[in-house]
Amino acid sequence: MTTDAPAPQILLVDDNATNLQVLYQSLDGHGYRLLAARSGADALAIAQRAHPDLILLDVMMPEMDGFETCARLKEDPRTRDIAVIFLSALTEAAGKVRGLELGAVDFVNKPFQAEEVLARVRTHLTIRDLQQQLQRRNAELEHELRVAQELLREARDRTDGVLIGSSAIVTRLREDIERAAASDDTLLISGPPGSDHEAIARAVHHQSRRAPKAIIAVSGLSLAPGASPPSGVTGGTPDLNEKLRLADGGTLYVDGVQHLPHDLQREFAARLRAIEDSRRLGGPASPDVRVIVSTSRDVDDELEAGRLLPELHRMVRITIDVAPLRARVEDLPQLAPFILRRQAEQSGRTVPIISDDSMKRLQGYRWPGNMRELRNVLGAALAASQGSVLEIGEHLLDNSVRIGSYSLIEQLGAGGMGEVWLARHRLLARPAAVKVVRDAAGGLERDSLRQRFAREAQATAELQSPHTVQLFDFGVTETGSYYYVMERLHGLDLQRLVERHGPLPAERVVHLLRQACLSLAEAHDLQLVHRDIKPANLFVCRLGTEYDFLKVLDFGVVSRHGQEAMTAITAAGVVLGTPAFLAPELVGSNVAVDGRADLYSLGCVAYYLLTGRPPFEARDARSMIAQHAHTPPTPPSTATSQPIPGALDALVLECLAKDPALRPASAHALRERLECVPLAIPWDQRRAREWWERHLP
Repeated sequence: MTTDAPAPQILLVDDNATNLQVLYQSLDGHGYRLLAARSGADALAIAQRAHPDLILLDVMMPEMDGFETCARLKEDPRTRDIAVIFLSALTEAAGKVRGLELGAVDFVNKPFQAEEVLARVRTHLTIRDLQQQLQRRNAELEHELRVAQELLREARDRTDGVLIGSSAIVTRLREDIERAAASDDTLLISGPPGSDHEAIARAVHHQSRRAPKAIIAVSGLSLAPGASPPSGVTGGTPDLNEKLRLADGGTLYVDGVQHLPHDLQREFAARLRAIEDSRRLGGPASPDVRVIVSTSRDVDDELEAGRLLPELHRMVRITIDVAPLRARVEDLPQLAPFILRRQAEQSGRTVPIISDDSMKRLQGYRWPGNMRELRNVLGAALAASQGSVLEIGEHLLDNSVRIGSYSLIEQLGAGGMGEVWLARHRLLARPAAVKVVRDAAGGLERDSLRQRFAREAQATAELQSPHTVQLFDFGVTETGSYYYVMERLHGLDLQRLVERHGPLPAERVVHLLRQACLSLAEAHDLQLVHRDIKPANLFVCRLGTEYDFLKVLDFGVVSRHGQEAMTAITAAGVVLGTPAFLAPELVGSNVAVDGRADLYSLGCVAYYLLTGRPPFEARDARSMIAQHAHTPPTPPSTATSQPIPGALDALVLECLAKDPALRPASAHALRERLECVPLAIPWDQRRAREWWERHLP
C-alpha cells in the first residue's frame, strides 16, 4: 500500500458512443482514472458506488436528461458534493443558468476543444483539493479550539477553587496574583505539597496580558535524568528550549524546578538572562515568554541542599508564598461546598449539604495534604453517601477511607452510575481500581441495579482472557452502595485517546481491534453478549513491558444468549447501552441476538478510531437508533483524509451491515480477517513504545 493520494476519478456521461470516445481520449494519459456511462440512470448508479471526484455530464440524453441527472445527484447525500461540468451543444443562456442553478460548477459547449476540457477539469479539481484542504484545516482548528476551551475551563475552575474564601490569607494571595500578573518578570511559587501551585500559576497567566496565548506546563521531574526522551532523541533529556519556543507569547510553567539537572538549570538561567536583557534594552525578546517556576519545599532548604542552584534562583524577581490549608480553615465553609458541588455535578448527583458536625471536623483537621487531600476526602465521602446531607466521619480524615479490604486513595473518574477510585489493599498493598455504584443510578430501581451489578461482576469473573479487565472482589458497603474491585490499569480509554490525539492510523486501529476480538471471542463462546462495546469501554494501557495492550471493560449490560431478553430498551424507556454504538437488532422485537451485535458495535468503534466520529450522528437517541436501523453508512475513507486500506474500509462496512447474517460470522472470524488486512508498516511494539514515551511517559 502506498501512502500517496489516489489519482482523481472522473465519470464521463454521454449517450453518444463517438462523443464518449472522443472525451475519453482527450483525458486519457493525464493521470486520471476514467469511468464511463451511457445514460443518466447508469451515471447515478456509478456515482453512488464509486463516488468520483468530477462528472462530465451531457445534457441531451433520452429517458433522463443531464439536468434531471444533476438534480438527482445533488439530492442524494452520497453524491451531492461531487463537482459536475455540463457538456452540451446548447448555447442559450437560459440552459446554462438552469444547469448552474441545479448545482453544476461549469458549462462547456460542444463541439469542444480537448485543451479547453482538460483546462476546465484541472481547474475544478484544483478548486476541489483546496476546498477539501480548507475543510480539513477548519475541522482541525475547531477541534483544537474545543480542546483549548475545555482545558481553559477546567483550569479556571481549579483556579477559582484555590482563591475562594474571605480570610486575610486568601485575600493576600489574590493581591499577590494580581501584582504578579502585571509583570513579565520570572515568578517563583513556593508552598507545601498539594497546594495547587499550577492553579496559582494559571491564575497569574489568565489575569495577565498573555492570557490569549498558551500556558505550557511541564514537570521538572519529567526533565530529570532517567526521564524518557521524546521519540527520535537518542540520549540526554528533553529540550527545555523547545518548551520555551512552544510558550512564545504566553507563559512557561515549570513545576518542581529544583528537580532539573544542574546543567539544565544553568542553561535555563542563561536563557532567562538573555530574555530579560532583551526586554531591558527595548529589543524583541526571543522567545517572548513569561516564566513561572515552583517548588513544594522551602527555597532556602533547596538552596542549602544544593538541589536549586543560586544562579537560577537569582533570576527570580517575584515570589508568591502559598500558605498551607490549615492556616486558612476559616475559608472551608465557602471552599468545601464549592469543591463538593463540582464533584457532585461531575457524578450527575444532587449536591448534598455538608452537615454542621462534618464542617466542624473539617475545620479542626490539620490537612497535611492541603487542597489535594480536601478534594479526595470530599470525593470519598460523596461516593459513600446516599442522602441529601453529607456526613464526614473521623475515619475519612486519616486518609484511609475503607471499602471492604481496600482503602480509597484518589478518585480516578465519575459518571452516571458512580465513581472509580484508586485503592490499595490494606494488607497486600496491591493497587487496584474500585468502582462504587449508587442506588437508583441511571434511572434503574434498586432490584434492577443489584441484578445488573451482580451480572457484571459474575460475567467479568467468568472470563479469563488477558484482554478482559480482571476482577478481584465485589460486595456492598455499609451504606448500601455496591462496589467491585478490579485491576489498576495505566493508560486511557479509546474515546479520550481520539479526543486528545485525533484519529488513529489504520495499522494501530487493526492492532487494537484484534485484541478486542480476543476478549469478545471468549465471551461469545460462553454465550455472553457485552451489548455496550464503545470507545469508552475499550481501555488501552501499558501492561508490564507491553505497550498498547487493550482491555475490554464494563460488562454492566451483558446478557447470556438464549437465556434472557436482549432488548436495549427497558420497560421504563431507559436505553441500556450507548445509542451511537448500538446494533440495530438490540432495539428490535423478536430478533435473534448473538455475539454479532457486539461486532456491529466494534465496527462503529473502528469507524470512530479511523475518522474521529461515529458512523451516524443525531441530536437524540431516537434519531440515532433510527439511523442504525435504516441509514446505510458511508465508508470510513470518505470521512477522513488519512489513508485507509481498501480491505479495512470494506471490513468496517461489513461489520456495520444491518442484517447480522451479512457481518463476520464471529469474533474469531473478524480477527482472522483483520490479520489479512495489508499494511505498509504494521503497528509493532517499537512504534507503540515510541508513541507512549512521547505522549504518556
